[in-house]
Amino acid sequence: MKIIHQNGYTVDELSMYRHTVCKNLVDCAKALVSAMQQFEITPDNPANNDHCNFIMEYTLDPDPNSQISPKIAEAVNGLWKDSAMTKVLDHSTEFYMMDSAP
Repeated sequence: MKIIHQNGYTVDELSMYRHTVCKNLVDCAKALVSAMQQFEITPDNPANNDHCNFIMEYTLDPDPNSQISPKIAEAVNGLWKDSAMTKVLDHSTEFYMMDSAP
């Protein structure tokens, strides 16, 4: 509503939400990897096995001013592009993922 009726967010407001957005990204990526494991789905691209391991081990620095690792972005992007993700999302009613994730 603020975007539509009040000219959007200030730079300060945007920076306050940055950490939350990054945390949601990591949490959703972990939910996808957990679902892959639960339904015994393996990535079609073998490099994504390493990405899955990295995602599950990654912890976001709690400092809101910290930067997210470029490697987590690479891992999430690689996994999201994997054709096995379609198989995971076929089970989307069987595991929890935030509404805004896909």
